[in-house]
Amino acid sequence: MISSVTIKNRTIQYGADICGIAQVDRSADAPKGFHPCDIYPDCKSVVVFAARFPLSTLQAKTNAPYTLVRNKLVDKVDWISFDISNELEREGIVSIPIPSADPYDYWDVQRNHGRGILSLKHAGVLAGLGVLGKNTLLMNERFGNMIWLAAILVSIDLEPDTVASYKGCDSECTLCLDSCPQDALDGITINQKLCRDISISYNYGGGTVLSCNICRKVCPYHKSLPQKV
Repeated sequence: MISSVTIKNRTIQYGADICGIAQVDRSADAPKGFHPCDIYPDCKSVVVFAARFPLSTLQAKTNAPYTLVRNKLVDKVDWISFDISNELEREGIVSIPIPSADPYDYWDVQRNHGRGILSLKHAGVLAGLGVLGKNTLLMNERFGNMIWLAAILVSIDLEPDTVASYKGCDSECTLCLDSCPQDALDGITINQKLCRDISISYNYGGGTVLSCNICRKVCPYHKSLPQKV
C-alpha cells in the first residue's frame, strides 16, 4: 500500500512546497455540505499541499503582477492535483482533486458570498500546514501567509501529520484589521460581501485584476513565523 511519505514526496516532485495529511475524522466540525464525505462519501484521508507565493509580487505598485502570479499558482496546484490523482488512480486508489479556486457549488447572491466545495484553509490547519491568521489566511511556519492551497481526497487511510502548535498572529497585532478599507475583518471571519466589493476590478477590455490584497501585504509574517525560544 502506498504510504503518506510517498504521496507527500510526489507532490513536492511535481512542484508543491509543502504537503500534509489529515484523516477524515478530523473534519467532524465542517459545516454541513462542506465535509470531505459530502464530496466523496468513502473519503478516508485528505492530502493538502501548497505552492509558495513569490514575495516579490507584493513590492509592485500595481496589482497586475500579483494577479498574474495568483492565476498561475491556481493553474500550478490544480495541475498537481490532477497529475497526482491520475497516478493514484492507476494504483487503484480513488482520488478526488479539489479545485483550488473555482468552480463553486455554493454562491449567495445577496451576500456576494461564495464557498469552495471544501475549505482549503481549514483543511490545511487539520493537515498540519499552519494556523489561521486574523486576516483569515493560513499562516505557515516557513512561508508565512504567502502560500496557495490545494487538496485531494483519497480512499485510503494514510498516516496523518500533527496539527501545528506554533503561534500565528501576535495577540496585540491588528494591522490587517486596521488597514482593511472595508472593515471586512473582525479577527475571526471575513465579510465577503464587503471584501468583494473592492477586491476585484474589471475594465472594458475584459481585464480582471485582484485590486486589493492589503490584508496579506501588511501582515508582518510573509516569510516565516517567529520561532519559539
